[in-house]
Amino acid sequence: MIEHALLRDPGAVVVVSIRLWDQLATELIQIIGERGVALMYARSLRQSQKQFSWLTPHPPQALAAAMTALRASLQGQADIVACTASTAMLMHFINTLILLIGELLTNSILLKAWGDGVVNNAGTEPNE
Repeated sequence: MIEHALLRDPGAVVVVSIRLWDQLATELIQIIGERGVALMYARSLRQSQKQFSWLTPHPPQALAAAMTALRASLQGQADIVACTASTAMLMHFINTLILLIGELLTNSILLKAWGDGVVNNAGTEPNE
């Protein structure tokens, strides 16, 4: 569902990626604070860099600065590559959140941040 949201508007992958992060951060800052969001984001970035080495590394920092760095990294890529990397980062973040607070609360936060169109069980593992 995240990929679908990112690719819904061709050419807007970067803008939509940043919007999804901003919306999620807005909800989470109320619960874990800005520093907590920054730390989780940095962890997600580090995990995603294993697959997408072109993502710009940086230590935990204010979300605005992190989004500027992410925007710059994503803008240098084709839409499908930027979409895949952004989806991976968000899924690392969501899966960490699930480990910390549980799937039900995570899905509730995602629903509040993104609405039904994106969530629809975005935080669940696919059946194999």
